[in-house]
Amino acid sequence: MHQLPSPPGAIASALLVSAALLVWLQLSWRWPIWMLLGFLWTAYRIDQHLQVEFAPELAGRDQWVAGWVDSFPNRATGQVTFSLRLASDGRPVGVPRRLRLTWYEPPIEIDAGNALRLLVRLKQPRGLANPGGFDYERWLFLEGYGATGYVREGGRQQNASNSPARWWLTKRADLARKIAAAAPGADASVFLTALALGERFGFDERHWEGLRRTGTSHLVAISGLHIGLVAVLSFFVLRRIWLRLPGILAHYDLQGAALVSFACAGFYAAAAGFAVPTQRALLMLSVAYLAILTRRFVSMTAGLSTAFLFVLLWDPLSIISPSFWLSFIAVGLLWQLGQSQTISVLNSHPAWAEFRESIRVQWGICLGLTPLVVLFFGEVSLVSPLVNFVAIPIFSLVLVPLTLLATLTLSVEFLGPYLMYGAGVFAQSVWWALDSIAGWGWSAMNLPQADRWQFVLAVIGVIFALPVHPLPGRYLSGFAILPLLVVQTDGPESGVAVATVLDVGHGLAVIVETHKHVLLYDAGPRYRSGFDSGRDIVLPALRARGRTRLDTIVISHADNDHSGGAAAVIESFPRARLIAGPDVELTHASTCRGGQGWVWDGVEFSFLHPPSGYTPLGNDSSCVLKVATRSGALIITGDIESRGERTLLSQISELQAEVVVVPHHGSATSSTMALVDAINARYAIVSAAYVNQWGFPRPEVRARWEASGAEILTTGASGAITIALGLSAGPQLTSRRERRRRYWHGEFRTL
Repeated sequence: MHQLPSPPGAIASALLVSAALLVWLQLSWRWPIWMLLGFLWTAYRIDQHLQVEFAPELAGRDQWVAGWVDSFPNRATGQVTFSLRLASDGRPVGVPRRLRLTWYEPPIEIDAGNALRLLVRLKQPRGLANPGGFDYERWLFLEGYGATGYVREGGRQQNASNSPARWWLTKRADLARKIAAAAPGADASVFLTALALGERFGFDERHWEGLRRTGTSHLVAISGLHIGLVAVLSFFVLRRIWLRLPGILAHYDLQGAALVSFACAGFYAAAAGFAVPTQRALLMLSVAYLAILTRRFVSMTAGLSTAFLFVLLWDPLSIISPSFWLSFIAVGLLWQLGQSQTISVLNSHPAWAEFRESIRVQWGICLGLTPLVVLFFGEVSLVSPLVNFVAIPIFSLVLVPLTLLATLTLSVEFLGPYLMYGAGVFAQSVWWALDSIAGWGWSAMNLPQADRWQFVLAVIGVIFALPVHPLPGRYLSGFAILPLLVVQTDGPESGVAVATVLDVGHGLAVIVETHKHVLLYDAGPRYRSGFDSGRDIVLPALRARGRTRLDTIVISHADNDHSGGAAAVIESFPRARLIAGPDVELTHASTCRGGQGWVWDGVEFSFLHPPSGYTPLGNDSSCVLKVATRSGALIITGDIESRGERTLLSQISELQAEVVVVPHHGSATSSTMALVDAINARYAIVSAAYVNQWGFPRPEVRARWEASGAEILTTGASGAITIALGLSAGPQLTSRRERRRRYWHGEFRTL
């Protein structure tokens, strides 16, 4: 179901039901019926999600809405991003129940649980679509956001109704403030808040990078590990207490301990806001406790399968979440490794044998999860087995219990704040160690997007290599994972160039690849929210293509939407040659000038603009780059406007190209008819954001290019656009959204 571009309609569903019934009646096979029921149940839940979508005709129009902030806001310099759950009397027709909003320079403090009345401007949920990039639209869909937008004005709403959910969130927000006040520093505060409340709104990119590179992100998320820890500790403590009760009460020690332990785990999940991972953990835990309450033996396989089924019945959409697969497979691996024969070491101390067994289990889990980690994240931590071997006991046996104890006693002034401070000192020390290890250059390895055959081969190899069976030579099976980990650096064949115009919103970033070389033209914007196109779009795209080297970086001019992400890229590729426009202040960069050029692998690169001595700076001094192959050319024009275009027309013989990146995002001040006629392109690509405030590309610009016979493609609508030049059949264009159509994507979210 989740691989389809759109859910099935009524006719398709009816045909499926008829086919399944026919198979059941003729062959008495029940499994097609069960599979069909699961398929239709998933389609029904998707339909429920899609029914709350934002009415497209309201896009760009101001709307007054009222509701309450139903999660912890994310703050950045000069702005706050938050989730607003609308009240029934504050929700206009066509506006969904839950919105994700940004308020720039808010005049009031925004906190979780605040009731607000706001004037907002909304649009359909939309993300950037790039190779190796984060699927923001899928995340919005799973979180239940029906629209995104920004606040124009507003304030607090008086006398708003206080639902139980809102009341509980305000209590959690108060607790978060108390934790922050008692913590010894900012790093300690964000870790303690994550462990106590499951909220990671305070984490910045430095924290996430450190956790990723050490493979310890799971330790700061309240999920199966932490819920299970609370359940197990409380179960054994409560059972020991229960056994000391008089008479018949002691006979129900298992049932009593299980019920109270489940309540403790449920309270911890409630403190975490019943996030999806905690819901899954509780469902898995309920299967085990039901077996205890009924005093029935349930095998681990049956228990895990039942939990798997319950989770899918509860939320069939969770299957498209990486955490779903990682959590279930981790539990399954832990069980399988624990069931295998314990290694015995002759003439050794039992503690040493236990130590070796722990190493074996940790190694097996890391090995088993590697294919999924590479598939989902494109990065594998090389130090994860050793780091987790030390970090899991530290978090499980010391940091989490201490944090929970401090949180429970925080209102006791002579005890709670001091315990929290001590937990914070310990958490800060742990983070310092993790951050230091993450700083090692070899602690993690970035990998390209895996082909299906590489992933399947790696999974098969891992299954046979796991230390859960005595197969002879099983360790040799581990070599099947090597194709997944080998980085291919060769690009297209000699004489061919592949250019990818990335989807960076309002901005520009183009990757040009030849057989042995890679060039980056501009790096997109960097926003004050912390989002950096260089770090979050360009670098993942290069990794997805298997590119470990960047030969040349061209920054066309100094505007943020073209140069903002450059610093992150230059930091990752310090040896790359730098070429910049005349107004760009960049150390060690040479200035682009018309007439400069070079040849890579049979592909010609040449600058057409600006000429030597050109005085206007800014947009009109943008570097204009031409990439020419034996059967097609591409011109990247930066932000030149009409004045720069007139200068460029002096080289009219060099302007012919099959593909052009339209000047200045399709603004009305560029793409004069003379330039359009001179280039005479078959394809005109506009790098512009979806439903942008300037209306790029402007209608008159679109009309000029279309009148010349060019086909217009916009990154905001198509996602990243890839152009292959030098092929005998002429330029070949593909778009990211067309190749990876899913029902949660904006243009396909209507049934």
